Amino acid sequence: MNLFLRKIGTGFGYFLIFGVSLYALTYFLPGIPSGFLSSKPVDNVFWRAVFFTHVGLGAIALSLGPFQFSTKLRRRRVKLHRFLGKIYVFSILVGSVGAFGSAWFASTGWVAALGFGCLAVTWFYTTFRAYRAIRRGQTRSHQQWMFRSYATTLAAVTLRLILPLELAVFQLPFAMAYPIVAWLCWVPNLLFVEWWIAKRKPTPVFSDN
Repeated sequence: MNLFLRKIGTGFGYFLIFGVSLYALTYFLPGIPSGFLSSKPVDNVFWRAVFFTHVGLGAIALSLGPFQFSTKLRRRRVKLHRFLGKIYVFSILVGSVGAFGSAWFASTGWVAALGFGCLAVTWFYTTFRAYRAIRRGQTRSHQQWMFRSYATTLAAVTLRLILPLELAVFQLPFAMAYPIVAWLCWVPNLLFVEWWIAKRKPTPVFSDN
């Protein structure tokens, strides 16, 4: 039963990850109505550059996560793991700069802007530390920083889970809900990962063969 429930939970997690990734790409499709974009300065060239950089590369990083954390892939296809890892790192190091720029256009004011700005900085930092660790051959540190990196990447998913709850269940006004979710979508993710790293038994990223 525990194995069955774990598979259900994993499948649902993959559904959310790939669903959010595909949804993000709809921003690139012409003629698709979007309430989110209607409140943004779409004629601002700077905003368009940073927003679409963030959204496009963020969707790539989000969708690569399940493959990068696959034990079978890491052990059997090391070269593929490293190749996808380079794409993941590039997507975040560039996408986080776009995220930082677009954060200051966040709706509802400076509290939300600061929350998303700090998320962008944390996204960059955790991923850079993961990259630097593997370049130095520190596989355990690399693995731990990658967990932190993907925890911040998953903010795209947790935001879309929390915000509807705030609006529909708790009936908060958007002006209050959005600044809250700007922090709540990623800080608990990192806290959970820190607890999980401290509790789990470390395993090597690559096999010894």
